[in-house]
This record gives sequence, structure tokens and C-alpha cells, in this order.
Amino acid sequence: MKVETTALSIKHIAQMYCVNGKHFADLYRNKISGYADWCEQELGCGFYFNADNIGPYMSLDETCLSNGEVWTFLTNKDGHGGKGTLAAAIPGTKSDEIISILVGAMGKSIRRRVKEVTCDLSPSMMLIAAEVFYNAHVVNGRFHVQQVYNEAVDEIRIDIRRQLIAEENNRDKSEPPVTYSNGETMRQILARSKHTLMMSQNKWTDIQRHRVNILFKHYPILKAAYSLAMELRKIFNAKISPTKAMGRMNKWYEKVMALGNNNFRSVIKTFKNHAPTILNYFRRRATNASAEAFNSKVKIFRSQMRGVWDRDFFIFRLVKLYA
Repeated sequence: MKVETTALSIKHIAQMYCVNGKHFADLYRNKISGYADWCEQELGCGFYFNADNIGPYMSLDETCLSNGEVWTFLTNKDGHGGKGTLAAAIPGTKSDEIISILVGAMGKSIRRRVKEVTCDLSPSMMLIAAEVFYNAHVVNGRFHVQQVYNEAVDEIRIDIRRQLIAEENNRDKSEPPVTYSNGETMRQILARSKHTLMMSQNKWTDIQRHRVNILFKHYPILKAAYSLAMELRKIFNAKISPTKAMGRMNKWYEKVMALGNNNFRSVIKTFKNHAPTILNYFRRRATNASAEAFNSKVKIFRSQMRGVWDRDFFIFRLVKLYA
């Protein structure tokens, strides 16, 4: 049935076949789908779990369904975002509750089946992965790691812009602001450089390159911080062992600390605290991209449904589509 294979609202699917949408939605929910029995048997304990979808390579992430209600999703990478992907959907993110649910739902033989679990840098997600799948390598996705550093670089940009705004507030308003060779003021350059500083140089347009060159000329700290961001990217792009990666990361830490900026001290502390799970990336170069892609599908489906009005039925349709 198209309702169970297409991530569209039931009303929209009905309209494609010139059927009354509201009538068909009620008919499917209450008569055709078996939703009532599923609720009692599968979701009766308040969560969904499917042992058949537990494989050697899993991902763990959280997603907001509606009104701040966050659910934790356990997904199988081998499902490739289709059938067989969704293994568990559990309300909340409290580690002790989710650990209790997953341990109770799985025997040790199933938990031992998992060799690797990817997640973000959330302490809750990492604790769940380590406690439930005690035989698996917990891996922090490289993009989450790089994002932590990139956010610190962006903090420098924001601090500089705030300082400029304060200076302009005290400046004589009769004097026009200084414009540079690209026709922009420094405030405009700083505001428009945010995304450029997250990109590799080979992806810059000529306009972006011109803008960033002006920025780097006046603020060498940003140039140095950006260079180290690209160096971190090269480390993750290199096909090396965790041991070699650790050596390169230690040298990188020294260079970052040499910048002497307070924004980076917490970054280095975070990296060192999570060193084992960050370095596990280099075992198989696994990322949490599959979980992020699944989250995107959930959000797109949610928008198709015009929000989550019936939470349990929304989970039911996710199960039909992805479990």
C-alpha cells in the first residue's frame, strides 16, 4: 500500500487518487492499518523496539517530534534509510531510562551482535551506547567534532563584530563608515563571512575569496584559526590508524593552544575528554551521517503531516516506512 511506502500525509496520497482525504485517513487509521492492535502489542510499553533491525553497525541520535518532545532513535546503518533502518524509538533522552529499556528489550546475544555505534558528542548518547552495547566501539561522528572547533572560530568572528559595533556606537555619526576594495564595510564583511569560514578554500567563489582576504589581512587570528580548522579536516580525511591520528591530533592541540585564545581552551578539553571515541573514527572511518539523514527524513515527514497531532500514529507510520 502506498501509504506504507511513501512519506506523505495520508490525505495527500488520497487526493492523488481523487479520494476524500479525511474519510480515507480515518478509514486507514481505524480499520485498514491494524493500528489499534499495533499500539497494544508494539507500543504498549511506551516505546518501539525491533530486534530484527539490530545489526553490527548502529547509530544513536535524538530528534524533536513536536512541542519540545524529544525521542531517541536507534537506527541500523545497513538499512540505508529504508526498510530495516529503525530499530528503536524511545521517548526522552535520559540515559538511565533508555539504558534500562534497551537492556530489558535485548538479550546479551543481541547486544553482542553490535560491533560499532556512532553518535554525537552528547554525554547521554555516549553513555547509552557504551552501557547497552558493551562489546562495541563507540564512535563520535567527525562532523560533530569539527563543528565544535568551527563554533569556536565563529565565536572569534562574533566577538570582533561586537567590538566593532561598540566602536561605531561611539563614533561621530557624521563620518561615513570605511568601505574596503569589495565595497563592503568591515561589519558587513564579518557578517557575510560566517559560512565562508566553515568551507574549504577550493569551494570559495571569487567574491568570497576577496572578502575573506580582506578579513584575514585585518584579523590574523581568524586566519590562523581557519588554517587550523582546515588542518583538522585533513587529519580526518587521512586514511591512518588511530595511533597515528592521536600523534597528529596532539601536535594540532599544541598549535591551537599557541593561539592563546580562551575560545579554544574548552574545545581542546572536550577533544581530550572524548579522545578514545573520537579516535575510534579512524578504525573504520564511520560517521553519524546515516542518523542525521534519518533525522532529516523524520523532520520532512513531520512537515508533510503539518506537525505531529497524534504522536503514537506518527510513530506507527515511521515504523511502517522505516522499520
